[in-house]
Amino acid sequence: MKLFLLFSLFVSFVSAQTYEEYLHSQEEAFSSYKDERDKEFSSFLNKEWKVYKASQGLSAYEEEKPKKISIAKKQKVIQLKKRIDVVLQPLEKKKTKSYQKIIIRPDTRHLKMLYTSYFGVELVLHYDASVLFSTKGSVSKESIKKAWDHLAKSKYETVLKELNEISSTLKLNDWGRYQLVRHVASKLYLHSNEALLFSWFTLLKMDYDARIAFQNHRVILLLPVRSKLYSTVYYSFNNKKYYALDYYAKGTLGSVMSYDNVYKGARKSLDFRLTKQPLFASKPVVKQFHFEVDNHLISLSLKYDENLLHFFQTYPQVSYEDYFSSLDANILKHSIKASFRPLLEGKSESEALDLLLSFVQHAFKYKVDTEQFDKEKVMFASETIFYPYSDCEDRAILFSYLVKVLLDKDVVGLKYTDHMSTAVFIDEKVKGEYIRVKKRNYIVADPTYVNARLGMSQPKYFGIKPYLIDSTGGEK
Repeated sequence: MKLFLLFSLFVSFVSAQTYEEYLHSQEEAFSSYKDERDKEFSSFLNKEWKVYKASQGLSAYEEEKPKKISIAKKQKVIQLKKRIDVVLQPLEKKKTKSYQKIIIRPDTRHLKMLYTSYFGVELVLHYDASVLFSTKGSVSKESIKKAWDHLAKSKYETVLKELNEISSTLKLNDWGRYQLVRHVASKLYLHSNEALLFSWFTLLKMDYDARIAFQNHRVILLLPVRSKLYSTVYYSFNNKKYYALDYYAKGTLGSVMSYDNVYKGARKSLDFRLTKQPLFASKPVVKQFHFEVDNHLISLSLKYDENLLHFFQTYPQVSYEDYFSSLDANILKHSIKASFRPLLEGKSESEALDLLLSFVQHAFKYKVDTEQFDKEKVMFASETIFYPYSDCEDRAILFSYLVKVLLDKDVVGLKYTDHMSTAVFIDEKVKGEYIRVKKRNYIVADPTYVNARLGMSQPKYFGIKPYLIDSTGGEK
């Protein structure tokens, strides 16, 4: 019995020593900054914060878009009405790489694991428990500095490395990387303020020029963007705009408190362009369309990728150039080629363009964004395929995409005060209205003007000089 008691005391002593050593090791882990920049930035955060006034984001149009679609007088044709059903034929193509699951082997053990799904990809991330913290509901410059110091002294390297590796593996653009960081942060922390502070810290470590601000009891994450961003509140720091991305199309925010310093090396602005297709898990969905060309009723199918569609749906309204120049799903591109090439075979440039115009004019129902979404929403091609309604800019972007994929022709967007159309550069001489762009003549093609052929502008816009969207070129 005495031996047992002695043994128990010995074990207790050793355990106590081990526990004390553990506490000491944890204190040591948090005793110094991992990066010299973090210490300097912490001292910046300790200085006086200032009040910054909100500026309202740009409006996309000077006037409201027409709520009713314009219809041109239908031209007479001799052909008898008949039905053409296009069967979706398989094309020879390289298999598109995609990921169903990503697990990265950690460099060290004793890590926690986070299981989550990101646009159809199952992710298993590893992180050290030291990155977790709580502001206990308090939001002030002191609590923000404390959160920064905690994260800067934590073992954040593993989760940062894995986020970068996942971003690279999935070929994410800046917006995809931003969404990944925000998504993981929301899974790691119970409260949005802590998640936003972790996102801010992580984005800075990824060299994005992120800023944090606060008002009342909420934290606000701010970032600059490469091009335009509409209907989003922003704040100016040294004449540079930083947008509150979480508050797209949600009205004004009012003044906030923030600091007037930058984190060394963090210079990147968010770039919304999609120059590489993200390798999300592939999830094809088929949708049937019907339209009429010269008294021929045509029925065809198109496929879009549901996971990429969901990614597109996260976008705020960015520069029109970003929509016109971005890629879409390979699944959609393949189905467009399979369905339309039989219809375009043997046709001249103008005849092919007329057919594509007719498809966009007749296969989709018109409704302005404010009636469908209660806000302005510009759609990528996949979104126009998916949603029940679309308006002028959505049709212009879809038509441009069809022309580039099928005809490899240069297209520009024509933006008026309340409307968007397109113009195409072709070699064939066709009667109609032309727009001069960079010493070349582009013929007008309006995908929203029902029954209009190539060269026909709506009477309201005929002869009016539009604002031009940058040339997007042919298919790359």
